Amino acid sequence: MENSRMDMEKSVFGIDKTDRGRYNGSMMNYDNICKFVPSVKERPSVIETVNFVLENSRVAEKEAIRSVYALHLVTVGTGVFLCDGKEYPVTKGDVFFTLPSSLYAIRSEGKMEYMYVSFLGVGAPVLLQRIFRSPGKKVFRGDDSLIAFWKRAIGKANPQNVDLLSRSVLEYSAACLISELPDEKKTEVIAKIEGYVRGHFTDCSLTLKFLADRFGYNDKYLSGLFYRTTGIRFTDYLTNLRINAACGLMQEGGSSVKEIAVACGFSDPLYFSKVFKRKMLVSPSSFMSRECADGPV
Repeated sequence: MENSRMDMEKSVFGIDKTDRGRYNGSMMNYDNICKFVPSVKERPSVIETVNFVLENSRVAEKEAIRSVYALHLVTVGTGVFLCDGKEYPVTKGDVFFTLPSSLYAIRSEGKMEYMYVSFLGVGAPVLLQRIFRSPGKKVFRGDDSLIAFWKRAIGKANPQNVDLLSRSVLEYSAACLISELPDEKKTEVIAKIEGYVRGHFTDCSLTLKFLADRFGYNDKYLSGLFYRTTGIRFTDYLTNLRINAACGLMQEGGSSVKEIAVACGFSDPLYFSKVFKRKMLVSPSSFMSRECADGPV
């Protein structure tokens, strides 16, 4: 009898032997948690989901304006989210919204799979206002647990419960994004780091680890905070600054590729050429020849 009761406790309440000393057979003796929900009288909350989709084809590669809101989650691979003329790289675990008024497309790089929940309702713009506190931010970082949740939900969906499951996926994911939004203090820290990087990006020794030590943070934590706050990975941010500066020097003329590489923070000219070609789609020499035909190559 005692074993049966213990098994029931474990299956229903998730209690094991280490918890039983605190539980003692009564929820009154357990560690209770109560969090009050703020008043929502002034906040419209009606949201209706339209569909719940797992997509691994290229149906959204052509830019278009859709008639619904949608929350997307990349579940496999990498690609590009194009929105209103700008490109945002996305990879497994990334989350992004599309709006009825936005011209957008989703393009894969190789094999990419993503899922999305589309939705409408007077509560939709209010929900997005709660999430988009960082101006210009388009992509958020999720995690594998979010992917597992979405996959399990769509696997259980049927005509009788898909409305509940899709709304649960939307609201739970939105709640996770809101909980990860940086507070004002963290935003100020990232602003200081951005300012420092803009003033020192030509230093070849500038790295995320250096910045983490300088500002008193763990480098992995700072990497995640930088991405959540700015919507771009630190390495991409630093590389963009350096490549933009290199383009400016090339347009002025008078320097070799090697000199420009070192002047913009690249200690290895070969690596600089590789990165430059990936970003600009031409080699540094070709860029210099095209932009300033009279300058040295």
